[in-house]
Amino acid sequence: MTAGMHAAGVRLTCDDCATTEVVGHGGELGGAVRSAVTGSGWTGSPYARGRHRCPRCGPGDNPPREPPTEMSIAITSPAAVVRVTGDIDLPAVPDLRRTLDNAVALHPYVIVDLTAARAVGPAGLGVLRRARAAARRRRGDLLLATAPDARRWTREFRTFATVPEAITAAVGRP
Repeated sequence: MTAGMHAAGVRLTCDDCATTEVVGHGGELGGAVRSAVTGSGWTGSPYARGRHRCPRCGPGDNPPREPPTEMSIAITSPAAVVRVTGDIDLPAVPDLRRTLDNAVALHPYVIVDLTAARAVGPAGLGVLRRARAAARRRRGDLLLATAPDARRWTREFRTFATVPEAITAAVGRP
């Protein structure tokens, strides 16, 4: 345990250098640890059993965060091209849904460039399916440009290795 109650407050122990310091004031352990960590220059978990680092050891107890997911739309004559970088996971779903809705409203053919996407979770896959259905209702389609190793998409979506290949397919509209 790296944090515990003390009569005068919360005793925090640094997981890097083993420095111990009593900070904050007494009270219920859960809220007291959170207050002690955030109000004293310590970093780490707001929970008693989490990792904590003293001000001397500095921040960095949390693993580096992945860059945020980014999306952009480019309109070409054959299709709207949506470029996605980052993870397509639950936190990215609302933005992805909004972006794809806008793309389908602008053009019935939508190409989603996933070549720079790190991962696509189940919620992201659901949004892609929903957008494909919307594009097909407009007599269009949703095509994917994916990394060469992303063969799992080929059963469900029309996939291409590059955006230019997908644009060529959209122009041909088989």
